[in-house]
Amino acid sequence: MTAARLEQYLASVLQATSTDTNEVCLKPVNSTFDLFTIYLENHNTGLHRYQTARQTIIFMVAGTINIKINGKNIRLATGNSVFLEPKCEYDVPRQTKEDIIVKFEFTNHLNFLNAIAKFNDDEQTIVSQIKLSLKTERLLYLKNSKLAKPTQLMRRIVDEYLNQNLFTSEMISAELMMAFLTTIRNQKLSALPLVNYEFAETALDQYIDENFAHITLEQTAKHFGLNPNYFSTLVKQKTGKSFVEHVDERRMQEARTLLARPDISVRDIIAQVGYSGKSFFYKKFNEYYHETPVQMRTELFRQANINLK
Repeated sequence: MTAARLEQYLASVLQATSTDTNEVCLKPVNSTFDLFTIYLENHNTGLHRYQTARQTIIFMVAGTINIKINGKNIRLATGNSVFLEPKCEYDVPRQTKEDIIVKFEFTNHLNFLNAIAKFNDDEQTIVSQIKLSLKTERLLYLKNSKLAKPTQLMRRIVDEYLNQNLFTSEMISAELMMAFLTTIRNQKLSALPLVNYEFAETALDQYIDENFAHITLEQTAKHFGLNPNYFSTLVKQKTGKSFVEHVDERRMQEARTLLARPDISVRDIIAQVGYSGKSFFYKKFNEYYHETPVQMRTELFRQANINLK
C-alpha cells in the first residue's frame, strides 16, 4: 500500500482502539512469522514508560515528538528511527492525532554488522563508531527525511508484515539491511548523535578499574567492540590521554594505596599493580609522584603513626 494509505490504516487502528493500554499489538497475517512483532503507540492519555526487553526499533511513521531515552531527550520527526538495545528505558509523552509511532520488537538478537564480510578503512571507521555507540549508549539514532529511501523501506517493511506475501521474512530481512546501510551511507558521521564520549570515558575508566593488573590494549578494544588501532586513537582524541596513560594512572593510584599498608612489600606491590620489573615501576612512580616508593611509604607511615622499628 502507498505511504498515505499505510498512515490512514494505522490511524484507523488507533481510532478503533478502545483499550487504555499504552501500545497496540499488530499481529502478522502469517502466524509463523517470528522475526519481530510490531506495536503501535496508543493515543491514550498519560506518560508511556518502558524498558526494552529485546532489541527494538522505534520508527516515526508520521508527526513529530520528543521522547526521552535513557534520560536524554531525542526529537523524532517523520522518517526518523531509533535502534535500542535491551534494557533501555524510554518515555513517550502524550501524542497528537497526527503522530504515528511504530515499534519493532525483535524476537532474536540482530547483528547487521557481523553479517558483512569485509569493510574498507572508511567503512571500518564508521562501523567502529556504531559499535561504540551501541556498547556505551545502547542506542543508535537514524535520521531520515519523510521521502528518503530508508523511510520508504521502513514503510514497506510494515506493509510486508501486515500483508504477508511469499518470502516475507527474506524480503523484510533484506529491506532492514538496506534501510540501515543506506541511512549510514547518506549521513556524515559528525552529524549523527552516535556517542556521548563523556559516558564512554566513564565506561573505559570502569573497565580499567576492574582489570588494571592484567589489562592489554587488545583485550580492552575487543571489550568495546573496536579494532585496537582505532580504539587507541579514539581514546587519545576524546580524553587527551593515551590508553597506556590511563592504565598507568590507575596503577599508580593503587600503588599508593598499597604503600600505606605495612603488611605488603614493595616487590609484592609491583606485581599486584601489573608491572613486571622493579626499575620500570620506580621510573613510572617517580614520573607520576616525583618521589620514590620508599620515600612515599615513609611519609605515609609517619602520617599514620606506624613505627616498624
